[in-house]
Amino acid sequence: MVADTPLPIERHHGPAPLHLLCLPGLVPDGPEAWLRQTRLFTRHGSVAIASWSGMGFDLDATLTAIDREMVRVAQSGRRCVLVAMSFGGGVALEWLRRRAERNDPASLAGLVLISPMGSSRDLSPVLTRLVGPIAEAVDGRGGDPCVALERGRSFFRQLAMRSVDEDTAAKHWPGPFAPFSPAAFAARRDRVIRDRISTALAALPAYAAVERVQGMRQLRGLPDGRRPLCEAPTLILWGSKERHTLDMDGPCTGRLCRPDLATRVFPAAEVQWVYAADGGYVPHASTLRHAAAFNRHLGRFLGRLPRLPARRSMLDLSGFMPLPHLTAAKI
Repeated sequence: MVADTPLPIERHHGPAPLHLLCLPGLVPDGPEAWLRQTRLFTRHGSVAIASWSGMGFDLDATLTAIDREMVRVAQSGRRCVLVAMSFGGGVALEWLRRRAERNDPASLAGLVLISPMGSSRDLSPVLTRLVGPIAEAVDGRGGDPCVALERGRSFFRQLAMRSVDEDTAAKHWPGPFAPFSPAAFAARRDRVIRDRISTALAALPAYAAVERVQGMRQLRGLPDGRRPLCEAPTLILWGSKERHTLDMDGPCTGRLCRPDLATRVFPAAEVQWVYAADGGYVPHASTLRHAAAFNRHLGRFLGRLPRLPARRSMLDLSGFMPLPHLTAAKI
């Protein structure tokens, strides 16, 4: 993976005909964010796990890099599935929007959005208060943006750590056998992941993190027009407990969390709220901690994509339309 490019990519081989381009959230980077989905993804196609440059963030350069990746995929004869979470979902929406504005709509085999944050206006009040001082400092309204960001770094670390299982002790195996219990093995595995995330966050320069926040402020979210943004089969997944991160009444979140509104933007959209196997709530973009819950939906969606031809009329998508109770009445 080349780290000094606008969109560093870690590549994994997989069978034709699909290619999955995966965009992470604000933190952690792609290899950590998609760690527990990569094996699933490689069963369905080649995989490109993207990260944001550690040397800074430039939205225009990032979108150009996505265009280049799409050209590369087309030249290889594969069909691209764009998979994005959180902040990466906002980047994906901005890319789709700019392609539509150029009258060159994206040709995708599929689209997956996990807890997409379309713009900074979709942030929860807690995160809005965190981002506010950084934005004010960047805009010259007082303070140092890097200082403001350092004050919030611990919060971003907590945000990233929420996606990993908590470091719980093995309680069900007695004495000397406890270190060999499944819970103990899981705890050690998750400590390794937490250490990787902590190391990546510590290595991210303050100015580069500020540029990511600035990039978030540049995202415009969904267009106001009624023209569909993407007609490819689309899966939109929301954690059942998003409120600590996103305002679900925001301009983008409020539309994409409702099937009747989401299908106006993505006609072949399926909207799902993700719960744990025991019925527990799942936080925002928790693809590590709740991998099984997310992978169930992802595997089913990807398993159906290869049955579709590369280009197909939207009038003949009956084999892929969402579940009846999640479909807009007019669709």
